[in-house]
Amino acid sequence: MKNLNCIFKPKRVAVIGASPDSKKIGHQILKNIIEGGYQGEIIPIHPSADTVLGYKAYRSLSDVPEGVDLVVIAIPAVLVVKAMQECAQRKAGAVAVITSGFGEVGNMAEEKKLKQIADENNIALLGPNIFGLAYPPNKLNASFGPKDIYPGRIVFITQSGALGIGLMGWTFMKKIGLAALVCLGNKADIDEEDLITYFNKDENADVLLLYMEGLKDGRKFLKTRIEKPTVVLKVGRSSRGAKAAASHTGSLSGSDKIYDGVFKQLGILRADTFIEAFSWARALALPLPKGEDTIIITNGGGIGVATTDECEARGIKILDDPEWLEKKFRSTMPDYGSTKNPIDVTGGAGVAGYEQALKIAFAEERIKAVIVLYCETAVTDPMDISRAVKDAFEKAGRNKPVVVAMVGGDRTRDALVYLNENYIPASSLVDVSISALKAVYRWAEIKSRTSSKPVIEPLPSQAAKILDAVRAQGRDILMEHEAREVMEICGVPTPPWGFAKSVQEAVQIAESKKLYPLAMKIASVDIVHKSDVGGVVLNIRDSQELSEKYEAMMARIKKAMPDARLLGVNLIKMSSGIECIVGITRDPQFGPAVMFGLGGVFVEALKDVSFRVVPFDGAEADRMIGEIKAKKILEGFRGMKADKPSIIKTLLAVQKLAPYVKEIDINPLLTNQEGSYAVDARIVLNMDSSAADPHLVKDDEDIEIPSASL
Repeated sequence: MKNLNCIFKPKRVAVIGASPDSKKIGHQILKNIIEGGYQGEIIPIHPSADTVLGYKAYRSLSDVPEGVDLVVIAIPAVLVVKAMQECAQRKAGAVAVITSGFGEVGNMAEEKKLKQIADENNIALLGPNIFGLAYPPNKLNASFGPKDIYPGRIVFITQSGALGIGLMGWTFMKKIGLAALVCLGNKADIDEEDLITYFNKDENADVLLLYMEGLKDGRKFLKTRIEKPTVVLKVGRSSRGAKAAASHTGSLSGSDKIYDGVFKQLGILRADTFIEAFSWARALALPLPKGEDTIIITNGGGIGVATTDECEARGIKILDDPEWLEKKFRSTMPDYGSTKNPIDVTGGAGVAGYEQALKIAFAEERIKAVIVLYCETAVTDPMDISRAVKDAFEKAGRNKPVVVAMVGGDRTRDALVYLNENYIPASSLVDVSISALKAVYRWAEIKSRTSSKPVIEPLPSQAAKILDAVRAQGRDILMEHEAREVMEICGVPTPPWGFAKSVQEAVQIAESKKLYPLAMKIASVDIVHKSDVGGVVLNIRDSQELSEKYEAMMARIKKAMPDARLLGVNLIKMSSGIECIVGITRDPQFGPAVMFGLGGVFVEALKDVSFRVVPFDGAEADRMIGEIKAKKILEGFRGMKADKPSIIKTLLAVQKLAPYVKEIDINPLLTNQEGSYAVDARIVLNMDSSAADPHLVKDDEDIEIPSASL
């Protein structure tokens, strides 16, 4: 593991490209380091200047004594490799390459040289193509962004330089406190997983926030242990957005739904907007709730109702016990106030009403979280309300989460700033505050999960023989009976079925296995769309009908496709239930991923599916099922109800095939109260004779996919 302390806690910092010219980036970086109050040794490097900004300058890094912790490089791209070699000679611990003109413009050769030098000399390389970094606990601002950074407990990691610079100023204006700000750029060496691992152990950081355009190594990212609340803003949801992200950074961008599944799998909270991401990050520094009952304190009925609606939409439980609430809160308000929750102290209660209600809310163990609302009035100063919230929260020992929403003018704006300065999440928008509280509840649920280390079970030898036989014939697609047999061997529940090569065998199998009523499907390597040639017959109810339908099917197909090789028929007991789909696809970043959703016509029309990357366990499969929007159909619809345990069994069983297939499509997987049945399956193989996916056979013993790695 490379020493990232050299990046964030250096004792000696050199800037190659530190210039007396104020228009140069190197000048601005050095100026920020100096004016930011950094207390370590500062070493400007310039080929001709004797001093830069009052500090002695060296002609090159080679003139500097060994042992520089951090070197910041801000010179033309053609000179960077040589400078990197000098960093190695001077035994630098870390290098931040500001310079662009590498992988992001196709110059991969030079970028690989930087990476090689870094690895050979155990240098932590940040970049290239970054605006720098900042670590306020060490008063280090080694960037060409704004000088001022509002200190706090949030680590902001960004892949975009320009966006990072813009957000430096925005976070200062909004009083969003940062423990670190890091630009990753091209990620030639140090990446998201490295930084998350580092800041997991940093005593100055409580929450991590990542702006991400794409990953270079998805399987490495899967090894990330999430120990602190982590929020990601991953752009590229749309197909055009994904292409823009890839062209901007040179990163591969996999399916957005698979990224979404990975974040959930690791216990990372994904935000949709910058405002949402930073409001969540603020709130996640709050204490976690010890239960669900939430109280709303307000001075206005309208904002209280709007907040109640927002809580219900987001699944936040409002404490509902009218008698208890009346007993506890009646004294905080005039007679015309309401204790029904929202606790409406009304405008007539003034600051005293808020103070009393807040004291009760923070003292009562039954109340697990507090929402404070305020609409500005002429008779109450909103700053007094903010002070009341802060005082009550701190006197109670910051014992439960609290969020605030205030609506008003300039005075209210100042009151919101005051709250945020004191690490109480506050917004002028109800939905922003409630969204932040929901993020706290989500993290509490993630943190409560049990860690696990799932593995892919070995493929049974019988199934492996079938796959090998198919490959030996030069085929990559299994026939229906082959796919069904492989599914069954791997543990996927299937309906009773059989494969017959003659009408006599068909009758014997149907009767011995009690398959009636059954579906009969033609088996032929030459027929892809069976229904188009009359190769599917449903609801056959007895032996006589089976014999007649068999002969008629064969005659019909021979006439339609005289050269087709007819191998026999599949006989499947008819089943009923809710149609689901289970599949495996291969993502360029993460490798095999399992999909679940409603099947049949729904999957294309609604695209209501969830993903998890292999491997995952039963608890994760359960969450995967619960994520689809149509989950209520599975819970009970028109007399039909899904059998969740058998769906979970299917999701776990198909993972055995993950290293050997390009894709699997079980559609439909019929599920009812009695169980689930893979009625039809399409399996497309890897044609590599080794049959081993390198994504899954190299280093994956180290991958721990906890629901949250705690």
